[in-house]
Amino acid sequence: MRHARMLCAAAVLAIPALAFAQDDHHHGVRDGQYGVGHESWHESFYSKLIRKDTKTSCCNLSDCRPTESRMIGDHYEVKVDGIWVVVPKDTIQNVSAPDGGAHVCAPKQNGRNRGTIYCVVLPPET
Repeated sequence: MRHARMLCAAAVLAIPALAFAQDDHHHGVRDGQYGVGHESWHESFYSKLIRKDTKTSCCNLSDCRPTESRMIGDHYEVKVDGIWVVVPKDTIQNVSAPDGGAHVCAPKQNGRNRGTIYCVVLPPET
């Protein structure tokens, strides 16, 4: 009986930790963290996106990832590595993602790459 109580207590203590870990994982996805969620979409979606400026792929094996988007005044912004970045109009792809969400293709946002965006897929307007 004592063993069963200990297992029960261990399970109760583990549940909040598991929930926190899941929230942390999803937090990275929504924040457009570099490389997070890319493997789920690469073959079926990201590999088919083409940059309007260079006519080359938007994707370099880990550049694209799910994110959040918002409209501010007359322009869109997306989260890239946890920071809201203005979306240049020429980076917006005229397609919808299979999940109906926002996606961004951009290098890791450090040094001279800060604010650089290759492609953005916005959710359909409702």
